[in-house]
Amino acid sequence: MQILVLDIGCSFTKGYLFNKELDIIAEYKLSTDMSSPDALELGVRNVMSEFDNYTYQAIFPLSFGEGVVYDNVLYEPTHNRESLTEDYYLLTGTPTDVLRDIGSAFHSVLTFPSYSKGPALPVSTYIASQLSNTEIYTWDLTHAGNSGMLDFSQRQWALKLLNNNKCDPLPFSEEFISPATIVGNTENGIPVFAGGHDHSCISVFNPRTIIIAGTWVVLSHPEIAYLPNPDEQKEGIRWTITANGSFHKQIVKKVSNPVTLSEMKHIIYIFEKMGVSKNTEIFAIGGFGEKLAPELDGVKSTYRFTAPPDAEVYQHRQTAKYAFRALELQT
Repeated sequence: MQILVLDIGCSFTKGYLFNKELDIIAEYKLSTDMSSPDALELGVRNVMSEFDNYTYQAIFPLSFGEGVVYDNVLYEPTHNRESLTEDYYLLTGTPTDVLRDIGSAFHSVLTFPSYSKGPALPVSTYIASQLSNTEIYTWDLTHAGNSGMLDFSQRQWALKLLNNNKCDPLPFSEEFISPATIVGNTENGIPVFAGGHDHSCISVFNPRTIIIAGTWVVLSHPEIAYLPNPDEQKEGIRWTITANGSFHKQIVKKVSNPVTLSEMKHIIYIFEKMGVSKNTEIFAIGGFGEKLAPELDGVKSTYRFTAPPDAEVYQHRQTAKYAFRALELQT
């Protein structure tokens, strides 16, 4: 049994073919073209064509969380200098400080010229609908949890917030689906999962504190309950929901390459602000995780920074594990 994991990132679209033992059988990537939904889909299909000589039993798409496809246009987020409502952070866990927040899907939705021309979908859901030739009107929970539109305490859309900003009718369903939902099959009969947010389908089996070091550096720490903190809001820390429905606190940063000492000290400072316990082992994963881990560990702190084996593909391997388990339960 083999599964093709597709990761549609801001810089690259990647394909990883995993077997049941979570070995990578083949991989391929090319630059992501975000000029239009058609260009985005063409890039995904070009990546998939590199796996034509392989047999696989399912496709699991992942994507970044800020872009939204609506009425055949790919919208990317604008920034808001101030909160849209007084209790925006308390409600959605999403900061709106333009200096700290890279934006959210809600900021994309606010740029729509209208709200009545079909569903608005996260990128991975849009790709799943195109690959399976299936109309999808709902969001998976991981993208909803990163959107800035979710009422975290109720785990449902923040309808008052949306309606106050003229999102009526809603450009999506009020219901959610799991990333592990099979939405349809390709023309060749291969099942396609709904898929989800690229940073939120990792910590399913063993939630832990991590750094994802790639085009952006993502600091992520799991929490049992949603307890918004104004001090965390000031730091730009946002709340998210992972594929198993658990909470994570995250901050997304742009850093230098190589990372400077002051940036590394700020990373440690953010983990302290997140309430990460002393002596916690923090995994550094992603393309630069293996290099970043010893550098961070060399900076005086109460944490231990390590890179797991195959740090670059750690997150994709965890996603594949999740997808295999989901496929087993549905077949």
